[in-house]
Amino acid sequence: MRDDAVRTFRRQVKALQRRLRQEVPPRGLSRSALQVLAAVARAPGASPGEVAAELQMTSSNVAAALREAEAAGFVERRKHPEDARRARLTATPAGAEVVAELRNERDTWLGRAVDAVLTAEEQRVLVEAGRLMERLAGYEEVG
Repeated sequence: MRDDAVRTFRRQVKALQRRLRQEVPPRGLSRSALQVLAAVARAPGASPGEVAAELQMTSSNVAAALREAEAAGFVERRKHPEDARRARLTATPAGAEVVAELRNERDTWLGRAVDAVLTAEEQRVLVEAGRLMERLAGYEEVG
């Protein structure tokens, strides 16, 4: 794929990601805190460092977002069973509910947008493109 086509594709993916984020009301939390909450819900027992690595955020930004999510009652921090200096994170039931609601709202918006904007054939192509994007996401360079 040519460099300009790669850049165009990346911009298109990012535009859809931004649009999906805009469709989610903040629920009284910053976007960073919502991102951290969703990461914790996906990986119960993760450490703050693991969350930072997954989200490609600095540890200080993750720490601030965790404080916010904890204060709202959405995340719990527990001591690691083998190393009391380390913490393990879990979403509370209220936090898991918020994450599920946000996902449902995004899915609803995306479904409405697809139905309103794309033809049946374009929708079929989009589903196939999704499969291709999953393959791309799994690519690891060897060497």
